[in-house]
Order: sequence, then C-alpha cells, then structure tokens
Amino acid sequence: MLSEPPERFCSAWRPGILVGMKVTLSVLRPLCSCLGVLLQLLRYALSFCWALLLPRAVTAAQLLAFQSQLAVELNRSSAPRRRHHKFSPAFRILWVMLAKCLNGWEELVHIMKPETVKRWHTRAFRAWWRWKSRAGRKPVALEIQQLIRRLSKENPLWGAARIRDVLLMMGYEAPGEDTVRKHMVKPRKPRPATTTWLSFLRNHLDCSWAIDFFTVHTLGF
Repeated sequence: MLSEPPERFCSAWRPGILVGMKVTLSVLRPLCSCLGVLLQLLRYALSFCWALLLPRAVTAAQLLAFQSQLAVELNRSSAPRRRHHKFSPAFRILWVMLAKCLNGWEELVHIMKPETVKRWHTRAFRAWWRWKSRAGRKPVALEIQQLIRRLSKENPLWGAARIRDVLLMMGYEAPGEDTVRKHMVKPRKPRPATTTWLSFLRNHLDCSWAIDFFTVHTLGF
C-alpha cells in the first residue's frame, strides 16, 4: 500500500492550523488589552499614593506645572494654523521659578525641552543683573577720597588693603581695594627695599640651617 505524499498531508492540515491560530489570536488580543488596562490602572494608583506622601507644596507645584502646559497646549490647538507653542513671558518666568525651587522638574516638562527652560533662566538672570546695575557703581564721596590720599601720603608703606581696613575701623563705608588703590597718592620715586641682607640674616639666624652665597658656573648654566 502506497503512503500519501507529504504535500497532500500538509495541505490537509493547513486549514486546521490557520483556524487554530485565528482562535488563539482572538483570545489573546482581549487578554492583552485587559492586561494593559490593568497595568495602566496600577500605574495611576501608584502615582496617586506617591502624591499623597509628598508635601502639599510639592504637589501644588507639580499641579501648577501640568496646568500651565495644558493651557499652552489648548491655546495652540485652538489656532489650527499655529504649528509651534507660543510661550508667554509669565509662563517662562513660572518655569524659571519651578526649575529653581522644585527638584526633578525635568520630569514634568512635556511640551518643551529642559534645555529651553535653562536658556530662559540664563536670559532672566542677565535681564535682572542688567536692571540691577543700570545705575553703575556708586561714586566715592569726596571726604573718603581726601582721607585715602591723606592716609596713603602719611603712611607710604600701607597698601590698599590696609587703608581699606582703617576706613572700616573709622566707621566709613569703604570702597573696594581697587577703588582705594585708584585714589591713593602715587610716589614719585620707587621706594627702596625695606630689608637688607644683614637684617634678613639677623632675623632668621636662629631658624636657618645653612646658607650658601657662592655661585658655581657650570657648562650648562
């Protein structure tokens, strides 16, 4: 008796295999969708429990961050021709403050990049510093200028730091060392060295081990 060819055997079982696969897929798809829904609900539940453990200020800041981004997104969706988000100055200042006060603020950013918020922070700092220094340096009073000249003239060995300390001890609002050095009296002749070798040896004789004052010239000197 001759056996059936393998092609005929496979063709006889092929419809049954296809039907079984379709039945399996029809059963697995609802299960996978149900499993995805359960995982999402579990994620929401964990997020809610974590929000309960956080302080009220942190929760309020996170809620404000989400609401501000939602308002910008709704504003963009209301204008169909607008492709990019339009961030108002108030929105930028808000996110600069959130980035300064809220830890993990990068995870709350969804409609822009954290680098954008950092760039806003740099611009805000420049604008604040420009506004603060708009009047320039405070001029030095004439009385303090005359006192600096007098102290530097009567005490030629004093430096700018010493004169500034004396002004502070006298109760004046002393300027910086560079400003004090600017108003000091410049000596006409450079002052000579205040310490000679003999004075140096006398002052350091008890703590000196050996001193060599001779110079030996070599070929590579």
